Amino acid sequence: MKNYVLILSSMYDFSTDLVVQRLENNGDNFIRLNKEQLSDYEIFLDPINTILRVKGEYVDVETSNVKSVWFRQPVFLRNTPGRSIDINEQLSLSQWNAFLRGLMVFDKAYWMNWPQATYAAESKPYQLMIAKKIGFCVPQTIISNSLGFEKLPSTKFIIKSMDTVLLKENDDCYFTYTSKANPADFTLDKTKQAPITFQEYIEDKLDIRVTIVGSKVYAVAIKSNGNAISDDWRTLKKEDLEYVDIELPVRIKKLCIEYVKLLGLNYGAIDFIKTKDEYI
Repeated sequence: MKNYVLILSSMYDFSTDLVVQRLENNGDNFIRLNKEQLSDYEIFLDPINTILRVKGEYVDVETSNVKSVWFRQPVFLRNTPGRSIDINEQLSLSQWNAFLRGLMVFDKAYWMNWPQATYAAESKPYQLMIAKKIGFCVPQTIISNSLGFEKLPSTKFIIKSMDTVLLKENDDCYFTYTSKANPADFTLDKTKQAPITFQEYIEDKLDIRVTIVGSKVYAVAIKSNGNAISDDWRTLKKEDLEYVDIELPVRIKKLCIEYVKLLGLNYGAIDFIKTKDEYI
């Protein structure tokens, strides 16, 4: 019986498209389920005998041999819709969310990553606590729905959302990014509406993105026009960004591997900022 790679993703995830292209070129068998298109298929899951069948216009696969699962889209409905969701759609979304979690019956497969570990690792406060615990240098951080910046050592600080945010209003989409801020931007009336992550601002920094797969570590410096980027690099156009391969110090490499393992992940990505003396 054929072995299959199961990919749980989104139709808008172009990174998944590239991986699928590689799988096709290699002749690997895979099933890709996009969360926006689940109702386009007839899907059968036998949890006792761990058999999955997916039947649709271009696919009809039944297998118990799922060798690996790429849990690319762990959160089913993260964004805030720009329209009201009726009861039937709420029910549908909640049950599909539960179904995706139910695919943990394929516990012999190699998961990237195991759902339970993924949900914990997505918590930014938990990330910071674990990072500090194992020896990483972490920025001073206060999460508050009050004037949390007052507890930071400097009036220079940045603000972040607690979680990735995608807001929809009619046909428009809005994202939130890390932003520099100052005390004059805030009043208690404004901040009380929702918690905000206040974090010390690190000057003269270079952005580093580290990808860890098992015990392999890959690192790049993110620049624009050969220079470090002072603000959030995600606000720049892709053609203005440069990714330069770098070699991390052995100590930082080991900490990265330990960090991902401690979180129970087979794969992870870590964003650092490099100062003159430290990786933070």
